[in-house]
Amino acid sequence: MKKLQLSIIAIFLGITLLAQAPQSFKYQGVARNAEGVAITNSPIGLQFSIIANNVNGSTVYSETFTSNSNGAGVFNLNIGEGNVQSGNFQEIDWGNDSYFLKVEMDISGGSSYIEMGTSQLLSVPYSLYTASIYVHYSNDTLYIGDQYVVISGGGGPPAGTVTDYDGNIYETVEIGTQTWMKENLRSLHYADGSVIDEVYAYEDNESYVSDYGRLYTWTAAMKLSKNTLERAQGICPEGWHVPSKDEAETLQDYLGGHMEAGGKMKETGFTYWEDPNTGATNESEFSSRGAGQRGQTGNYTNLMRSFNIWTSTDNEDKAYHMSNLFNSDNTAFELHTKTIGWSVRCVKD
Repeated sequence: MKKLQLSIIAIFLGITLLAQAPQSFKYQGVARNAEGVAITNSPIGLQFSIIANNVNGSTVYSETFTSNSNGAGVFNLNIGEGNVQSGNFQEIDWGNDSYFLKVEMDISGGSSYIEMGTSQLLSVPYSLYTASIYVHYSNDTLYIGDQYVVISGGGGPPAGTVTDYDGNIYETVEIGTQTWMKENLRSLHYADGSVIDEVYAYEDNESYVSDYGRLYTWTAAMKLSKNTLERAQGICPEGWHVPSKDEAETLQDYLGGHMEAGGKMKETGFTYWEDPNTGATNESEFSSRGAGQRGQTGNYTNLMRSFNIWTSTDNEDKAYHMSNLFNSDNTAFELHTKTIGWSVRCVKD
């Protein structure tokens, strides 16, 4: 029997934040055979064990999954949400010990597992311990729960970034005459602190938010029922706004037009896009990712396959969005119903 390899892209990509902590953390990997060939579009049987103290310590929690790899051999799952074999994930005292994760796999999708290795869990899972605390930074004041501290002379966020009301910091990039966020918006609040309705995490799973941002209906993105302003701030931080169709077309034209702009905008590789990720060079550093969408019925589709951002330009019950796809280097503009959930990228005023 050939020895299998498990190539880890990123073990801890995010945290599932529900009503109470702890809950789960996201795990992403690539399965390859001994020749280094990805095991694609196949069911993968997996068993995870959390071990205390050292690699040979006692198992405090164990669970199994059957996960399907995509066309690049990538699989995604949330540790803490599998079929429990022993222990209680919510009773693990993350702050009181060292913990290790043992991974076992069965390429046939069954339970004849082969051990793939054991590695120490580092900082990200421990943040589950504080998952229920709300943190917000504004005007050199850091708010933690119902407490706050003034950071005198803090100077605000790092250069080349912008911060939303929730304290999320986004990198920015200058492309031609425009300055864009190079990350999808993740905010749950408007700039005035009011709560955003009709905002979603892909598959209602918070662990996707750090990589792909959130999905918003057009009405949520605009914070108004009609586009009455040329520069509609909508959901964006102060000094930024939801791009109009004209502004998004300016970006497209600067990158060579709709036949090639998509490739220049897409992140390279297969971490955030499915194979073949056609034409991806990301030479613009716009760094689009396949964040997918939320349909009108609440179904989620096209993760790692499509990038869609709202524009502020509408036409009665529909609005324009800009898109690019995993199997094309084109960009496109289409009118769609405002109740679909898509990403938002803000452009600087």
